[in-house]
Amino acid sequence: MLAQQLARSVRRPAAPPCTSSPCTICPVVVRQPANKCHAPRIAPVAPAPARQTLCAARRGRPPGGPPEPTPEGPEPEFFEDDDINYEDEAEDGEFVEQLDPHTRRLMGIAEQREDVEEAGYEEYEEYEEAEDEGALDDAAEADRDGIAADEDVGEPSTSYPEPPDRAFRAPDLFGEAALFEAALWLAAHFPNIEVTGVQSNPHLVTPGDVYVHHEGLTDEDQVAAVSVALEQGAVLVVAPHLPKDSTGLHVGEDPLEGVVPDEVPLVRVKDSTEAGSRLAAAFYETPSRNMVTVGVVGLLGKTTTSWLVRGILEELGQTVGLMSSIEHAIAEDRLDEDGYLWEPLEEDPSADRESSVPFKLIPYEGKYEQHYGRRLPGLNAQKVLAGMRDRGAGVAVVELQADGLMLGTYDFMSLNVAVVTSLSPRPGVPAAQQPAELVAAAADEVHAAIELLSARLVDPETQALVLNADDPAAEQLLERLGGAVPVVTYGVVNKGADVVAESIKSNIWETELIVRTPGGRLQIITNLLGRHNVANVLAAVATGVALKAPLASIVAGIEAVEIPGRSEVIDEGQEFSVVVDAARTPEALGDMLDALRAGGARQIFTVFGCSGNEDASIRPRMGAVAHAKSDYVIITNENPRLEDPAKVVADIVAGFPDDMVNRYSAYAYFPFQDQGRTPLWFEPYLQKAQRDNKRYVMEDRYSAIRAAIGTAGPEDVVLLAGKGSEDWVEHADEDGSVLTGWLDDRVEARNALSKLKYLKQIPRFSRETLPWGSRIEGLMETLAVDPAELSAAAVGGLEGALD
Repeated sequence: MLAQQLARSVRRPAAPPCTSSPCTICPVVVRQPANKCHAPRIAPVAPAPARQTLCAARRGRPPGGPPEPTPEGPEPEFFEDDDINYEDEAEDGEFVEQLDPHTRRLMGIAEQREDVEEAGYEEYEEYEEAEDEGALDDAAEADRDGIAADEDVGEPSTSYPEPPDRAFRAPDLFGEAALFEAALWLAAHFPNIEVTGVQSNPHLVTPGDVYVHHEGLTDEDQVAAVSVALEQGAVLVVAPHLPKDSTGLHVGEDPLEGVVPDEVPLVRVKDSTEAGSRLAAAFYETPSRNMVTVGVVGLLGKTTTSWLVRGILEELGQTVGLMSSIEHAIAEDRLDEDGYLWEPLEEDPSADRESSVPFKLIPYEGKYEQHYGRRLPGLNAQKVLAGMRDRGAGVAVVELQADGLMLGTYDFMSLNVAVVTSLSPRPGVPAAQQPAELVAAAADEVHAAIELLSARLVDPETQALVLNADDPAAEQLLERLGGAVPVVTYGVVNKGADVVAESIKSNIWETELIVRTPGGRLQIITNLLGRHNVANVLAAVATGVALKAPLASIVAGIEAVEIPGRSEVIDEGQEFSVVVDAARTPEALGDMLDALRAGGARQIFTVFGCSGNEDASIRPRMGAVAHAKSDYVIITNENPRLEDPAKVVADIVAGFPDDMVNRYSAYAYFPFQDQGRTPLWFEPYLQKAQRDNKRYVMEDRYSAIRAAIGTAGPEDVVLLAGKGSEDWVEHADEDGSVLTGWLDDRVEARNALSKLKYLKQIPRFSRETLPWGSRIEGLMETLAVDPAELSAAAVGGLEGALD
C-alpha cells in the first residue's frame, strides 16, 4: 500500500519535542479528591508508538513556531528546476529517472518504464500515454494487509481488511493525548480501567467507550447526555468545566453529582472538543500520518476540487478515502461519521419509486446522512480517517470545512498537499475591488485557514502547496509560509501560473479545456460548466502535478468524475440541457447563469428557492440575480422548515424590479405568489401576470421542475439550483418540529424527462410558455378588465364561468 511504501522510503518531519506545558486540564471527579498523583505511567494494553502519538497530539495547536526542518531531499524549488525536462516524459525513461523515491512510490513505479510516444497537440488532440502495467500491478499489490489485487487494477478495491481491535488503559490513553494532569489522576485512582473506544454521541456509545461530551452536538443537555452514555456502557466521562455563572448550584456542587456512579471517573476539562480530538488522535494513532493526505481549503470550489483530485488518485490505482460535504467514503463505499462502512438501518420507502409525488412528503428513511454536517467534531474526523486507513486506503482527500477550521476539527491531521482554492470571495478581482461585506464575512475562516497551513506546512521533502494565482490573498499566505514548501500555482486569469488554461470552449453540455502544465499540454473535456469550474479543474490538475502523477492519469481521472449536484448535467437524450447545481448564494447562482449564457443557451429556465430559518438577507439578492440573468424564473420551495413558504417567496420576489412589481399594486391580491393562496376567481389574473413577465411561483418543487422541463425547447437550459446533491426537503410539522421528506432534483428531472414523450402525443397542446394548453390563450386575451375594478357581479360571473 502507498502508506507503507512511504513509511519505508520518505523521512517524515520530526515531531517537535513535548517539552511545552500541556493543555490546561483541571479534572474534577465525583466524590474523589482531585489531588495530583505522581504515580508512574502504565504501558498501554494495545502497543502503540508512544512518543510519536503523544507528540502528534501536542502538534495540534503548538504554542510556538515549529522547529526548523533539516531536509536531506530536494530543495524547495524542485518544482521549478530547469534541469527537469518534462517534455521528455516519455522518452527513454529520463523522466522516471529524475523522480524522487516519494513520487516513484506514489506512482507505483518499481523499474524503468518502457518507451512510449507522446501524441502531438497541433490540433488539440487528447493527451495519450501508454499504461505502465508494472506500475499498476505494483500499486495494486501494495494494498494493505493482504488485500487481493482487483482484476481491473484501475478500480479501487472494495474488499477491505477488518479494522484492528484497540484497547488502552485510561491513564495511558490520556497521557498519549497530552492530557497529563488527568492521566496522573486516573493512574492514582482508576489505574485499571480499559478503554476500547472514544465517542462523541451518547446514543452511539458501546461498552468500553470514553464518552466526550460536546455541547450542542445532540438535543440533550449535559445531564441527559451523560445519563444516556452511561446506560450505553461508557466507562469514563469527559465534560467541559462548569461555567462560572452556573445558576442554582452551590459552591462545589456538580450537576452530574449522583448521575455518574462511583466506579466511573468524570474528568472535566477547559475544552472538551479539543480533548476529544486529542483522545481520538491518540487512540487511533493519528491515522493521517499513515496516508498521503490532501487537504482542500478555501472559500470556493472545495467540494468539486476534492472530488476531481480523488478521481486522479483513483486513476493511479490507489484506494482513496474522501471526506467531503457530500459524503465520507473509501473507494465506492460510504462511511458514516464514526468511520464505519455505512449500511441503511431501516427500510427506504423511496427505493422502488421513480420519483416523489406532488404536495406530499415521502418519509426520508434508510438514506445516507451526515448528522453533524459541516460541524464535524475533531474526534469524529479522526475516526473517519482511521476508518479509511484501517481498511487499506493509502490516500485521503479531505475537504476542510469553514466551520471545522474554527472548531479545530483538523487540528490533529497531517497534510502532504494543501490545495488552496481561494482566500478571496472573488478570485481574479483585485483586492481593492473585492466586495467588502463578503470579505468581512469570510475573515474568520481565512484567518483560521492561514493559521492551520502555516503551522502544518514545514517540510519541503514530503509536503507541497497548490495555490490559486488569481487569488489576491495568496501573497499573504506565501509570506507566512516563507518558502517552507514547494508551491505549484494555477490560474484562469494569471497566465504566469504553472498550470494555465490556454483555451476554454463551452456549450450547454460540457467544457473543453487546453491546459498548459510544466509537463506538457492537456485536453480535458468535462461536464462542469463555467469559469469557476475551470478554476476547480485547474486546481485538480495542479494537484496532480504536485504529486508527479502521469499526465494521462490526470486527464482520465478528471474526465471520469461526475460530482453529485455540482454542475451535474442530466442527459436523457432530450434537445435541451438540464443542469442540477448547488448554487445557493447570489454569487454562485450568478456564476452558473453566466456560464450557461456563455455556453450558448437560447433560453434559461431557473428553478430555485431559499431555505427557511437561514439568512433572509440573501433572498432578495437571489431574486435579483435570477431575474437579471434568466429568461424564465420559477420560484419554489427549497427547505421552508419552520418558516411560512409564502414569506420566503415574498422575500425573494422583493428582489424583482420595482416597476414590474408596482404595476400590480392595485390588484386585490399580489400576483407573484402561489396560485393556491388566492381565490379561484383570481387565478386567471395571477396566471396572466406571471405569464406576461415569465416570472412564476410554484411552491411545490415537484411541479416546478416539471413545468420548466415541459416548457423548455431545443438549445434551452433548465437550471435546478440550490439543492444540488441534497435528496431531501424540510417542512414544518404540525407539532412545530421539522419534518424531512425525500425529494431529489436529479431523480425528479430524469422522471420528468421520461414523460415528455407523452406530452408530445397530445394534439394541439401548446407548451411554448406557462401555463400550458391552447384554451389558456383565449382566456388570456379576454382578461382586459383590471381585477381591482371588478364589481362583485363580474367576479361572481367569472367564478361561474370557471366552475
